Amino acid sequence: MKLILPDYNYVFEDEIAEVKDGILYVYKPGAFKEVMYRLTYLIYGKDECYFCHRKLRTDISETDESKYFSQITLDHLVPQEFGGPTISNNMRPACSRCNNLKSNMYPDEFEEYCMYEGKKDKEFKNLRKNFKEKLQLKQEKRRYGQLESIPKEWVSDELFRTIYVNFWISEPLGVEYFKQEKFYKKYKRLPKLAIVSQNRFLLDGFNTILLAKYNFCERINVIVLENVYYSGFPE
Repeated sequence: MKLILPDYNYVFEDEIAEVKDGILYVYKPGAFKEVMYRLTYLIYGKDECYFCHRKLRTDISETDESKYFSQITLDHLVPQEFGGPTISNNMRPACSRCNNLKSNMYPDEFEEYCMYEGKKDKEFKNLRKNFKEKLQLKQEKRRYGQLESIPKEWVSDELFRTIYVNFWISEPLGVEYFKQEKFYKKYKRLPKLAIVSQNRFLLDGFNTILLAKYNFCERINVIVLENVYYSGFPE
């Protein structure tokens, strides 16, 4: 798939990456997520919430909560809990209120949730209860892989041994690894996708690679970013 990029050349201030002629070049090891956060703000801005369309408060006197918000965040449209990748295609600027309320819902689910939230009459309470029950069932099906979590056109099936990993284990496996391992043992599937550059370097998903290695998975689902080139080799 192609990463959403600005339609102009751009060099990051600290030179960890640059956009040049429609290609993102990543120069610093381990910088991919930071590049994605900055890139998403660069493309979509920081002054309007994608969901409620309120504006970022720039003047302390602007206190109307129906029109303004005070803190901008980035929301994953496909939630991280269900494998949503940290890439510009999957993130949008959101006020902290919408981001917190959306939690691990998809945009269409969050839109439906907002129809019921805050309504106190009996009819809406019943609708909200039914919505939450259905949502919990959908979420569990996603965990088991019975319901699509990530758009199929984003995903490639790859031999994980063909991916170059520019990392090494210098410390004991961390909390995030064991969290993903617990998921794998329960649901019999890898919880996250690896993200790979056009020249086959791992950009994100080191724990996914480790899980595949330690559990003898020959093939894994990855996102191959066709317009990203990694050249962050250590000196």
